[in-house]
Amino acid sequence: MSSFAIVVRVFDGEAPYLQSFIDHHRRLGVDAFYPVVAPGGAPLCREIFARNGIAFHESDGQRISFVQNLIREDYVAVIDADEYLHPGLFSFLDEEKVESLLMPWRLTASMDDGFFETQQKRFFVFPQVKSIVKTSALQRLRLHASATSGSGRCLGIEQGQQFPVQHYYLRGLDDLLLKEGGVVKRTLAQSSGRKQVNLNADETSMDFPSRHARVAFLLNVLRFIPEQADPYSMSLDRSMLDHLRDNVEGDPEAAKRELHDSVSKIQNVYRNRTIRREIRATQQLLASDPRKVSYQKRVLKLLRKDFQSRRSWLGHFFR
Repeated sequence: MSSFAIVVRVFDGEAPYLQSFIDHHRRLGVDAFYPVVAPGGAPLCREIFARNGIAFHESDGQRISFVQNLIREDYVAVIDADEYLHPGLFSFLDEEKVESLLMPWRLTASMDDGFFETQQKRFFVFPQVKSIVKTSALQRLRLHASATSGSGRCLGIEQGQQFPVQHYYLRGLDDLLLKEGGVVKRTLAQSSGRKQVNLNADETSMDFPSRHARVAFLLNVLRFIPEQADPYSMSLDRSMLDHLRDNVEGDPEAAKRELHDSVSKIQNVYRNRTIRREIRATQQLLASDPRKVSYQKRVLKLLRKDFQSRRSWLGHFFR
């Protein structure tokens, strides 16, 4: 049997969800975790890793290349703590002896704080990829598609759709609160998802973090997709969540209301016909076995187009 490793970057905003992530992947058969944390950062996550007998690694900028030479397992994947590998993945790799496999995102999200632990969710598959690769052929670890130098079978999204990476893109407003750099004192993810987007035109102006646009788009897509059972068992560590909320600068409920209003405002920019068209276009993309599609670039391109359309006189007829 092959052995499997996961490289994961973490910050303290993940602490309420981290034990669930560890438990899921241990059930799958992950042999080793290689967490990468910022120097002096993520003290709560360090506590969780210590309880689970997992060593963490400090790296400036949380560069995952720092742990590449430490990996001794047969296969390695780089994923985030809100991403979950498919239960059938490891047996497939063991049987097929592939060098690498690209896996698309299977996205889900909600602004409901009780959502993470619910059994029914909506899912949207998008061809932003993660990869799992044979360590013996590994050339360079990357956040999405790691590079290999071997001559083995490299399988794309066509095969990877059987084993999508389940991405809990937004686990509720508490999750968004913790991901916003500077909101929680001990969260060191100030840069992730914080690229500012400006939609400015005459009397109309919008300015928000890029993460808000990505969330707003996904929430609109999920409205058109039926609910189904979540095959994974999720759990939230409420003691960790309470600990983090105690360190919020200001009123956490007021901050959550502001976040909700920001995302909702962006949701109202997207036209329903754009969302329906994008769902169909994504299905066609997946059928064509693309190498990779940038979720953020696509979302922002559609947002800017719809913003301009809604400002135009003709836009009123095509909402």
